[in-house]
Amino acid sequence: MSAGETSRVVLVLLVAAVAGFASLATGGAGLSRLRLRAVRLLVVAAAVQIGTPLLLPGSGFARWVALVLTGLLTGLFLVGNRRVAGAPLVACGLMLNVVVVTVNGAMPVSVSAAKHAGLTRGELGLRGDVLREPAGASTYVGFLGDVVPLALPFRPQVVSPGDVLVAAGVGLLLVSAGRVQTPRRLERSTVLESDSTTVGSYSYAIPSRSRSSASRRRPVSADSPTRSS
Repeated sequence: MSAGETSRVVLVLLVAAVAGFASLATGGAGLSRLRLRAVRLLVVAAAVQIGTPLLLPGSGFARWVALVLTGLLTGLFLVGNRRVAGAPLVACGLMLNVVVVTVNGAMPVSVSAAKHAGLTRGELGLRGDVLREPAGASTYVGFLGDVVPLALPFRPQVVSPGDVLVAAGVGLLLVSAGRVQTPRRLERSTVLESDSTTVGSYSYAIPSRSRSSASRRRPVSADSPTRSS
C-alpha cells in the first residue's frame, strides 16, 4: 500500500475512532441496530486493495485494475445503502477522487501543502508511485487533489477534499447510528384544544360529533323542566 493510500486509511480510521467513542459516550444503543447491506462487497474491495500491492508490487497495470475494481465494489455497496446516514457523503468523496485521478492519470499531490503538514518531498514517496504525482502547471482540477494538509503529531499527511468527505461520511454514519431513535407522538393538528384532554403525557382527542350525539341520547329525568307549549 502506497503512502497516499495509507494516509487516506489513517484519516478514515481516526475519524471513525472519534465518532465511535462519541457514540459510546452517549449510550451507543443504536449501533447494535445498524444494518448494512452487502457488507461482503467491502470485504472483497479491501482484500483487493491490500492484496494487489503485496502480490504484484511492481505492476502499475495491476494497481489500476485494483483501483477500478475497488471503486466499483464500493460504489455498489453505497448504492445499496444510500438511505443510511453518511453514505451520500462517502459516495460524493469517492466520486471526486475518481474524477481527479481519471483526468490526470494519477492523484496530484501538492508539495507546498505537504510542507505545511510537516512533510518533505522525499517523505511523500512519490517516486515510483504510479497512482500519485506532484501537482504542477499541467494538472487539471488540482484543487481536488491532495491539497489538504493534516499536521497530525504522530503521522503528518496531506489528503484530498474527497478523502475529507469520505471520513466525514463515516463519522456521520457512526454518530447517527449511535443515537437512540424515540417514536414521535402522533397528534391531530385539526382538533381544537378544547376538544382534547390530557392523561399522563399523551393527548387524546374527543370528537365533537360524538359528544353532541351522546348529549342527544342522554335520558331526560322526571325532574327536568319541560318547555311549555
